[in-house]
Amino acid sequence: MNAVLKLCFNATTLRYMDIFEALSHIRDAGYEAVEIALNDTHIHPYKSSPERLRDVRKYCEDIGLVIACVAAGGPTFLAETPYEPSMIWADAAGRRQRLDAYKSAIELAHTVGSPILNINSGILKPGVTAAQADAYFREGMEELLGEAGDITLVLEQEPGFFVGTTETALKYIQEFDTPKLRFNLDIGHVFCCEPEEECYDNVERSLPYTRHIHVEDIKNRVHFHEIPGEGDIDFGRIVKIIEDSGYPHYVCVELHNHDQMWERALKESRDYLIGKMSKD
Repeated sequence: MNAVLKLCFNATTLRYMDIFEALSHIRDAGYEAVEIALNDTHIHPYKSSPERLRDVRKYCEDIGLVIACVAAGGPTFLAETPYEPSMIWADAAGRRQRLDAYKSAIELAHTVGSPILNINSGILKPGVTAAQADAYFREGMEELLGEAGDITLVLEQEPGFFVGTTETALKYIQEFDTPKLRFNLDIGHVFCCEPEEECYDNVERSLPYTRHIHVEDIKNRVHFHEIPGEGDIDFGRIVKIIEDSGYPHYVCVELHNHDQMWERALKESRDYLIGKMSKD
């Protein structure tokens, strides 16, 4: 059964403006939903009051904008050093800091009414072997899944990370074998770090395990998020794969490096993706 793509926009593109203004722009651009990346300017589990979180939830309800996802994997969510400390950090205190932050983000997601929380593994650093990272990651995921409640954790594959490919992400999701852990499939990441001849097949085989999709274009296999239609990905083919799969969840445009051209990013991304959808 074909599914109509439900479009979402990641508010990180508008991170330098007040969150209520950002949410208004996203809804006015015609998106059904928003992904809110946790940061200092929008919302943060350690810096935003419960009242502010409830206000964000009510505002979205009032304007008819679904909070599809909360993202806790941003580069400076915990520290100025990107993505650190991580779930696979050498130091146990650092791993604890990351896990506690993810737990706080689970509570935040519940308060704002998001059903899912985006997380990542972190970067494998010198001093930690792959076997140690595997053990740290499994231990951390067991703890998080035990406290997730009604929130689904969506694991994103990030280029250069311990969980950096569809193959690795699917391995863990299949082995944990719980509906509380699903895939945040980032299509652009597939096309910048996986074999070119496998990319479209990897997207297709990932969809049964996918609860959220990030979409951006990629040019020359460089990890730089381009507006859809301005890179090398055949989005006609991608959209058809998603539609044919019956995927029922949100497809979220993620353009964190387009903050200085956010108006164009909002409009042109949506127009382009709608143009690729089935007209049936």
